[in-house]
Amino acid sequence: MQLRVLGPIEITHEDRRLDIPGLRARTVLAILAANRGRAVQVEDLIDTVWDGHPPSTARSQIQICVSQLRRLLGEVGRKDALETRFGGYLLRLAPTELDAGRFELLVAESRHLGGEGQVAEAVARLRAADALWYGATLAGVPGEPVEAWRRGLDERRGAAVEERIRLELTLGRHDELVGELEALIARHPLRERLHAHLMLALYRADRQADALKAYRRARALFVEELGMEPSAELGRLERAILSRAPQLDLPATPAASPVTPPVAATGPASPGAHGPDVPHQLPGDLADFTGRQKLVGEIRDLLTAEADPGHRGFAPLAVITGPGGAGKTSLAVHVAHSLVDRFPDGQLYANLGGPSPSPERPAEVLDRFLRALGVAGPAIPDNLTERIGLYRSRLAGRRVLILLDNAADETQVAPLLPNTDGCAVIVTSRARLGTLAGSHEVDVDALTPEQSVALLHQIVGDRIAAEPVQADELARLCGWLPLALRIAGARLASRPHWRVSRLVDRLRDQSQLLDELVHRDLCIRTTIGLSYHSLPERSRRLLRRLALLDCEDFPLWVTAPLLDEPPSVLEDLLEQLVDVRLLEAHGHPQSGSTRYRLHDLVRVFARERLLAEEPAGERETLVRHVLGAWLAVAEEAHRREYGGDFTIVHGAAARWPVPRTVTDGLLGRPMDWLELERRNLVSAVRQADALGLDELCWDLAFTLVTLFEARSYFDEWAETADIALSATRRSGNRRGEGITLHSLGAMHMFLRDPGQAERMFTAALRILRPLGERHGVALVERNLAYLNRLRGDDRAALRGYEAALAGLGSVGDLVGRAHVLVSIAGIRLEQGDPAAAQALLGEALTICRDAGARRVEAQVLHRLGELYLRSGELRRAEESFQGTLDIVRAASDRTGEAYALHGLGVVYGRDGRLAKARAMLTRARQIAGQVVERVVEAQALYELSQLPDRDRAEAADQLRRAADIFGELQARVWHARALRALADVSG
Repeated sequence: MQLRVLGPIEITHEDRRLDIPGLRARTVLAILAANRGRAVQVEDLIDTVWDGHPPSTARSQIQICVSQLRRLLGEVGRKDALETRFGGYLLRLAPTELDAGRFELLVAESRHLGGEGQVAEAVARLRAADALWYGATLAGVPGEPVEAWRRGLDERRGAAVEERIRLELTLGRHDELVGELEALIARHPLRERLHAHLMLALYRADRQADALKAYRRARALFVEELGMEPSAELGRLERAILSRAPQLDLPATPAASPVTPPVAATGPASPGAHGPDVPHQLPGDLADFTGRQKLVGEIRDLLTAEADPGHRGFAPLAVITGPGGAGKTSLAVHVAHSLVDRFPDGQLYANLGGPSPSPERPAEVLDRFLRALGVAGPAIPDNLTERIGLYRSRLAGRRVLILLDNAADETQVAPLLPNTDGCAVIVTSRARLGTLAGSHEVDVDALTPEQSVALLHQIVGDRIAAEPVQADELARLCGWLPLALRIAGARLASRPHWRVSRLVDRLRDQSQLLDELVHRDLCIRTTIGLSYHSLPERSRRLLRRLALLDCEDFPLWVTAPLLDEPPSVLEDLLEQLVDVRLLEAHGHPQSGSTRYRLHDLVRVFARERLLAEEPAGERETLVRHVLGAWLAVAEEAHRREYGGDFTIVHGAAARWPVPRTVTDGLLGRPMDWLELERRNLVSAVRQADALGLDELCWDLAFTLVTLFEARSYFDEWAETADIALSATRRSGNRRGEGITLHSLGAMHMFLRDPGQAERMFTAALRILRPLGERHGVALVERNLAYLNRLRGDDRAALRGYEAALAGLGSVGDLVGRAHVLVSIAGIRLEQGDPAAAQALLGEALTICRDAGARRVEAQVLHRLGELYLRSGELRRAEESFQGTLDIVRAASDRTGEAYALHGLGVVYGRDGRLAKARAMLTRARQIAGQVVERVVEAQALYELSQLPDRDRAEAADQLRRAADIFGELQARVWHARALRALADVSG
């Protein structure tokens, strides 16, 4: 916690500033701070606040102010700092908790160092003391006691500045001081020591005439303003300058005691003449640093490990990389503070300004570092190479920790690295610095959800624990990014009347999200914007357009519709975005391809830039291109799985022409690609609906049935079909509506809800027949025939299959015909005509193998297995079922696997291999239950009950469960068979 008065009064805690409510509270706090450690009577507070004219409620208002201040101090864990004492109040602060106290400590340290001859270090302390001012002292706070403290602080600041300039003159920095002195005199014209310092600086800069003019200006000013001559000391300095007195020259050794010129005869310190200077430049550590313990240990171990013999002369180098706001600096500073004792010769720090428009130049940083290491200004070379050499010489034999924050690239860092293994370096950067020799890279990303909530609790307190669900949601909306979490936490901490849920509600609006993640000088938009604006225009354009992709992650090829560039150029642009951590990249374990991902907050930023910089018409065109590309590849995946545009109907939506070389690379295993991109494809259906692209919406949704049916993704099937149905009905797209109704019917058919399936199919026919949609009608007729067969109405089923066969033949759907032939073969087999069944299956198998339709081939082989099973050809049946199993397992078709295992289980049971039969049937039942394939589940239960070594009680239970399922499915033949078997077992 810091109480700051060297500017407008404020309380800060780490990187946030607390609001002090109202002028009265600020005045009370200022008076208490001026008297820190001593009690101030309430009457004195009242007199100061109301300037001797208090209202009758003054005492109670003072109490309110004190309560408000206690609450603020309590938020930073220092409620005990404000005590009630002897009719008044006492503010108890450590010197380091008040910036005015730190000022006094630095001045005292400087005085001690100067007395020890460590002049450069004394100067550094005084510069640090002056840097504590951030505005007019106690600006805006009234009252004579406050004014008296303000005058005292300003006077001590002036004296410290004068002393610092005196010391710098002893170091030979006269050329650098002239401009500063002239500016100081303009602000403080009556401070005589400043005039004396300017005269001496000008004289030592070989500007004797200017030094005498400076005296004459000072004399005229004093006479005009005060009616008196300047002091005799200033007159003696003028005469010494006129006579070029030797005592004005720089002597060989520095003076230890502070004396006023011209008596001060001092000279520059030689490097190391009075022992090494010890810089302490690290920023403050975070009291609420949370998580990252494994990384902290990893970096500490690296920086403190003994150097291998082969690495002597190389300082250990840890490079912490990560996106803006990920907490790289916090981690680096925390580790550095934990290692201070291991590096007793000091710590150097520089913010290199990486992604900013004007990053620090190595030469400028080296200048500051060399001064901190005790090198006098005139001794610092102008040449960069010479500065590097001097810097490394100064570090030789020392143990110094160097923290280089926010590096832009390797060329900015390399000149700042020491060449001694006694030192150590921590670098933070948004870019990956892979070419720094001997570096150990540590990647920092978002926190875990648990760490995120813990950080919020550290900042906000018990309100986080009181609303755990909302706290989790708040962490998610912040993307688990430390900077965003700190901003959100600071907003809640500064608004104690807000519930966590209120901020969550405000953050849920994506269009306002970045506006909400702002707290004083902390801003997520600015942090991301630094990286964005550092990029070339082509990279910025790609980032903006990536916001059009409504998907969790994406492959390289999807960016082609967004930017008309060759794949190699697109990959380079993506990797450039990865380098500056605006994009994340990872390899997919199954496909081996690279996937890219936008962090949620970067996506919001990119969308803002998209809306601001890209015309609306261009945005809509780009989205159409992307969605057309998804449809084109999904369509090609179905085509390669089925050998052509079989068993499917497509619409007229425009496809984006994905090159054949790309689809060949993607679709070596079509079903695996559909599985890999499942979430993105479902998102594309949603996005098409949101943009009113109904034709594309229904076409893509229907194409995805290829995956949903094979792998039992019934939730996604239902969602995408419902979306497509709503989209087509809104737009009056009757053909799309009819095809989507057919899709929903097929889904209910697979879910064994024949009643709902029939209603959907019937509705689809009412729409598709008048439109003359022969292909769609034929597919519906095929599925209605299956429902009739499931009910045991083989005559109606055959009529439906014959109609479907004719319709599919008329549109050239060969694989669709093969599928119907398999179904008809099943009926012929049930009717006791194995020869007819075998002929039909032979025709279907030829079609499938010619087309390369492996999935339907598996169905043909399964039906052949049933045929061989009926004829007692167990070896051929086993071969057919095993062939089915090989195909469906290669395609990860779980439904097909259940059917194949069931067939093998029946074969093993008939062949007397009862252990294998039981294992196969049990596994078939388990898989069927998982994929909701209830026919196979019930049939497996039935076959288990028929094994010769069955337990009768267990068999009865299996038959009861099988009969229940068959009854629910209206599978009358199987239902009757299960009931008869149950009666036999029970009897």
